[in-house]
Amino acid sequence: MEPNPPAPQSPVVPDLRRPLLAAYSGHVIWGFSFLFTKLAMEQTQPDVLLSLRFLVSFLLESLPVVAGREKVSLKGKHWNPLLLLAVMEPLYFYFESYGILYTNSTFAGVVLAVVPVVSILLAAVFLKEFPTRRQALFCLLPIAGVILITAAGSSMGVIQPLGVFFLACTCLASAAYRTANRKSSEEFTPFERTYFVLLSCAVVFTLAALRTVRWQIHTLLEPLTRPAFLAPMLILSLFCSIAANLLVNYAAGKMPVAKLSVCGTITTVCSAFAGVVFLREPLTPLALAGAVLIIAGVRKVTRS
Repeated sequence: MEPNPPAPQSPVVPDLRRPLLAAYSGHVIWGFSFLFTKLAMEQTQPDVLLSLRFLVSFLLESLPVVAGREKVSLKGKHWNPLLLLAVMEPLYFYFESYGILYTNSTFAGVVLAVVPVVSILLAAVFLKEFPTRRQALFCLLPIAGVILITAAGSSMGVIQPLGVFFLACTCLASAAYRTANRKSSEEFTPFERTYFVLLSCAVVFTLAALRTVRWQIHTLLEPLTRPAFLAPMLILSLFCSIAANLLVNYAAGKMPVAKLSVCGTITTVCSAFAGVVFLREPLTPLALAGAVLIIAGVRKVTRS
């Protein structure tokens, strides 16, 4: 008598509770970063803000390395995804800062809700994660929403076409960053990815800022003497650069790009809330309709 065949084992479903909590927490922090970026740029230029923000972030991130509590190693690993990550992050913040400068934090946050759609498209090309026809159709809703919000903001004089262009570039850079982050997570820890991203941003933006202030170091450091600049800059450095990056980089190694993109939609809600409530930025019915189209479209596109 032949022995009974072994019962088929059910596939192991990974526990995504911690990665989801980390992803949502990081994106909530990023949602409020638009508010603090807007406040800090009332005191100085975007290049100077970015330089000081990432210099402080990198120095703080280096403390565990110097103390021997964290290790950073490139030996025997493929550098290409990490290099792409290090290039995309400075581009993202450059475009984001100038996009906010020529629009407002509410509009910037809503437009960046399109990032999950772009992320899914790039994931299909580079990671072979293909969207369904339904997802492709609903990609049109966020585009229509951006058009409505642009029309509403332009009529009030708070949104300039140059700002829309910078925010569109921000969407593309953010989507490319997420794709590269997912790929580099195969060999690099969340701390290593965060460390090299902060190093890249510190170098790029400090060189740009020194050129802006004509290589006068005292001029570069002068905003640090103003409490109105120092407070939002420290919040951006500690929470938005270090804490949020560590949280999202951890989540990126545990879930696909599409799932991580779903968490990004909460950034839009937080940025719009902060802009309207704390900065008293206008929110017209037309802009609200555009925001609803964007969020509805992204929700449909990124649903499993």
